[in-house]
Amino acid sequence: MKRRLFILIALLTTVSQVVMAQQGLAVAAVFTRFGHERGCKMVEMHDARLHGYELKTYQSLTYRTQGDQIAAMLETDRQKARKIREVVSDGRVSSGYYILPPTAEGLNRYVLYTQKEDKSGAVIYIEGALEPDDILRICYQRR
Repeated sequence: MKRRLFILIALLTTVSQVVMAQQGLAVAAVFTRFGHERGCKMVEMHDARLHGYELKTYQSLTYRTQGDQIAAMLETDRQKARKIREVVSDGRVSSGYYILPPTAEGLNRYVLYTQKEDKSGAVIYIEGALEPDDILRICYQRR
C-alpha cells in the first residue's frame, strides 16, 4: 500500500512539474497530443544534466508525419518569443530557435524546432538557468 502511494505521489509530482514548466505555452500541447502517438518518440527529463549543464526540464519529440500540425501549434509560441532565429527553405521554416519569456522563477525557456520536407522532424523544449549561448554550445558541440 505504501509503495502504491509513493508511486502515485511521484507520478503526480512529475505531471505537475511538466504542466507548471510549460504553463502558457503551445509546446505543452504538442507534447501532450503527440507524445504517445504512433510514429513519434518522446524523451522527458527533469532536474537533469546535459553536457554539463543543469536543466530543470528537457523534453524532446521526434515525429515522422505530423509536421504541419506541429508547426501550426508552435506558431503561438513563436509569436510570444523574445528572440527568433529561423532557417527558411523554399518559403517554409525548416528550423527554428525560439527564446521565450522566462518563468516566474526566472528560469530561461527555449523551443528548438526542425522539420524536413517529408514532414518529419523534432521539437525540443528546454528550461533552466542556461543562457542562449549555452543552448547553441549543446546543439553544436562536437562529440
